[in-house]
Amino acid sequence: MVIFNRTGGQAIFEIGRRLKWVKENDLAHGEYLKWLESINMDRGQAQKFIKVSDSLSNDSTSNHLGLEVLYMISTMPESERDKLQKLDSGEVKKPDEMTAIPVRQ
Repeated sequence: MVIFNRTGGQAIFEIGRRLKWVKENDLAHGEYLKWLESINMDRGQAQKFIKVSDSLSNDSTSNHLGLEVLYMISTMPESERDKLQKLDSGEVKKPDEMTAIPVRQ
C-alpha cells in the first residue's frame, strides 16, 4: 500500500476536481475517453479520483492516505465514514485514521 505525504494527498483531490471539470466543461460529448487515453489514464482510475474529490473533504486526516484507500472510504455510506471501529488490537479508530502499517511498540 502506498502512503502519500500531505502534498500527495492534496494532489488526489485536485486531480479529481480537474478531471471532473474537463469532463463536464472542456470536451465535446464522446471525447472524454479519447482524452483520458491521450494522458495515459484509464477510465476506472479517473472515476476514482472524481469520486474521492466529490465525496470527501480534503482535510488533514485524509491527506496521508492513497487513492485506493480514499476511494474505499468514499464509497462507504456517509453514515459509516465517521463511525468508530474497533480494531483487532483493541484500538478504536475512524476509517480515515486506519492504515495497513503496523505500529511498533
